[in-house]
Amino acid sequence: PGKTTSDKFEGSFENEGYTKTEDDDVDTNSQLSDHPGGIEVGDGGPGLVEAVAVDPESDDEYIPAAVEFDPDDKGKSVVYLKDSRTRKYGIAAVCILVALVVGLSVGLTRTNVEVEVTDSPSMTPSAAPTSVLFSEVSNFIITSFEGLMDDMDSLLDDDTSPQAQALDWLFTVDTFFGSDNGRQLLENIDENRLLQRYVLAVFAFATESKFWSFCGFPTDNTGLCLVDLFDPSQGSIIEEVSSHWLSQNDECSWFGVTCFEDGSSKNVQQIFMENNDIAGTFPVEFALLPELALLDIPGNRLSGTLPPEISEFRSLEELRIPNNEMTGELPDELFDLGSLVTLTIGGNDFSGTLSTKIGQLTGLLGLFIFDTLMDGPIPSEIGELRFLNGLFLENSPFSGTLPTEIGKLTQLTTFHNSNTIITGEIPNEIGNLENLEILIIPGSRYSGPLPPNFYNLDRLTDFFANDIQNNDTAPVTTGLSGTISADISKMTNLQIFLIHGNSFTGELPDEFGDLPNLGEYCIWSVVPHLY
Repeated sequence: PGKTTSDKFEGSFENEGYTKTEDDDVDTNSQLSDHPGGIEVGDGGPGLVEAVAVDPESDDEYIPAAVEFDPDDKGKSVVYLKDSRTRKYGIAAVCILVALVVGLSVGLTRTNVEVEVTDSPSMTPSAAPTSVLFSEVSNFIITSFEGLMDDMDSLLDDDTSPQAQALDWLFTVDTFFGSDNGRQLLENIDENRLLQRYVLAVFAFATESKFWSFCGFPTDNTGLCLVDLFDPSQGSIIEEVSSHWLSQNDECSWFGVTCFEDGSSKNVQQIFMENNDIAGTFPVEFALLPELALLDIPGNRLSGTLPPEISEFRSLEELRIPNNEMTGELPDELFDLGSLVTLTIGGNDFSGTLSTKIGQLTGLLGLFIFDTLMDGPIPSEIGELRFLNGLFLENSPFSGTLPTEIGKLTQLTTFHNSNTIITGEIPNEIGNLENLEILIIPGSRYSGPLPPNFYNLDRLTDFFANDIQNNDTAPVTTGLSGTISADISKMTNLQIFLIHGNSFTGELPDEFGDLPNLGEYCIWSVVPHLY
């Protein structure tokens, strides 16, 4: 009061480099009266709001707060702002504060969605959740399966598919990740661990684990099961505590699953389930277990073919699927598994020939093909498996002759080649197998004498070459023939020598009786038909 508005602004303008002129003296009271908001002013000075020029160099005049308006005390109801820049910063601070409050509210709303959880898994999927996070998990899974199962999006839309059932279980039943709210999964755990648990769940649903012989489905809240296992070190049955598949327990504790733990990460390394009445097709989804080195599922009811996606099992070292119900030819992609050391596929109805690509598995230690429908010749590329110590090619209609390249397998200790239709003589190169201990060839169609180098097998303990003569079905053979050489004396480790059912002639050499470890032998021959 007592000053005009222009007087009060004079210092402020001059500080900003503005020079006041006579034209700047205006009737401010008149302008405020004409304001569209209908602001009225009194006779002696401004009305409800008054701006006061402040000396920027004087901190005493700056009051960084707003005071409540008091109509009876206008002098104290003024907001003092230091300059225009301060006003801008103040407005910006208020905007940021509002944005933080709104963002926090939205976040809390999003993460506090409740999901009803049942006490035990349900084999029938519930209605698909519609939350954003469920969609994120679905997209993550679809992306993870690209190149392996490109129809994952449609499979997840099919409520009856194992893929959809596993995802539904992960969200509406599973509480392993520390929350009963599945929609928080991606916020609480590592995505790789989530994918691992999902992949195992897919296998459980695909093979209807509730019908497994044991440990396929939780029966109580503990999720534990007792299994009788044979302990070869003790030679007896022991009882082991494990966890059911689809239980809330760590998937690395599920029956038959072994994980490799490295710090905070745990990756499935082995899956072994024998004689568990597992039915279904080969688990392609296991290709997404990056550390899986052993897949051993013998004596079950797996059916269908071995898929070409087997090549995606990049860490697989041992594949054992004997005594199942699988069919079809072996895919060429199988021989792309450069890390493979054991391949056991016997006891299935596999057909076709053994590919020449077998030579690509140069790290193979064991190849076991038995009780199949596979036929055709044994490829010469078998000789490339220089580290092989166990070779079973038996009880299958393999034909042709035994390739001479067999002599390159100098690490071989066991060779089973019984009940095939392989013909011809045993190659002399067999004598190069300096580590061979067991040679079993009964029921095949060999002929001719034992080759001279055969007697160089000084580590051989078991030789089964009985019942080779065959006059009933083609190809007909008289079996092995000729005489037993006195060089047999070099085979001092020989324990079993069975050559009956052949066409050997002559007398046994005296050296035969000097073999120190020989315990079982049978050498009678069949008299050839004379008609």
